[in-house]
Amino acid sequence: MSLRMSKWKDKKMIVIAGTLTLGISVDDNVLDACRTMMTATHAEKGCVDYVFSADPLNDHTLRVFEQWESLEDLEAHFQAPHMPPFREAMAQWNITGKNIHRFTVADSVEM
Repeated sequence: MSLRMSKWKDKKMIVIAGTLTLGISVDDNVLDACRTMMTATHAEKGCVDYVFSADPLNDHTLRVFEQWESLEDLEAHFQAPHMPPFREAMAQWNITGKNIHRFTVADSVEM
């Protein structure tokens, strides 16, 4: 396998990763809200990647993965106009657990 240095060599990327445990099953309504949020967020300044995905081993778990160019871009995301409707949708999911962490990545290598 060949490894190449990534474009992040001289920057610090922000990564958000983890899970949300829902009191309901991840269904089409949940995934539709996630798709809407993902589409809007991908258009934001500094968003490299933004994904909610259903966990195939647990129908009550959503996996979260985000990449941001800077902490400032992530903080601006929380003020985005599409955030309040998404928070309203999330309120219907009866979230019973959250295990999400923010990482500051100083180096990465493309594999």
